[in-house]
Amino acid sequence: MHSKSRLVLLTGILLCALLAVNTAAQADTVAVSLTNYAPNFTADLSVYKGKQINLLDFDNQAKDTTLGSYYSLDRKTHYSGPSFIDNYFWYSCEKALMSLGMVVSNRNKPYPNAPGVWMSLKSMSEVKFEVEVKLQKFIYGASLTKIYTVTGENLPDKVEQRTKEYLEQRAYNMTNKLFETILNDPEFKTAYLKALADMAPTQVK
Repeated sequence: MHSKSRLVLLTGILLCALLAVNTAAQADTVAVSLTNYAPNFTADLSVYKGKQINLLDFDNQAKDTTLGSYYSLDRKTHYSGPSFIDNYFWYSCEKALMSLGMVVSNRNKPYPNAPGVWMSLKSMSEVKFEVEVKLQKFIYGASLTKIYTVTGENLPDKVEQRTKEYLEQRAYNMTNKLFETILNDPEFKTAYLKALADMAPTQVK
């Protein structure tokens, strides 16, 4: 009986140890959602108000992600939305553009006289976002292709301050920084306004 009790005890300790190792190996999940994402920009982007744009395909080419998540550099934390990462950024971009008063359509029913934007996710992590943006005069080919990179704010030194709420808001801040960097880029702004003017319908005299 004594040997049996010792065996049960050792088995229990072993199971607890395995569970602890497994739990430690699992990444903490930070949920990012379109509902909680709130566009917030400090730059003057009023030039875009009332203007049309076609938001075309976003695709994920980042080798440091999975289809549904991007990670911290140590891969102990992963950021996941309700869908694929590229979908999250597409809908976040739509929300951001609409918050500026832009008139946004998509590839299913594009505005014939508005430029289109494509975005490819090249590298996504808790530290930085790197994307390739193509601005297109819809059927006339790309008028601008450019890589944009933004970094997140430094993480707190104390691990206990890196709460899921903090990390979630930090992720939204990086999303805002990405869109603001693109839209406030003089090269993008000039190319977009020129494409819009070139594609304007001919006035009937």
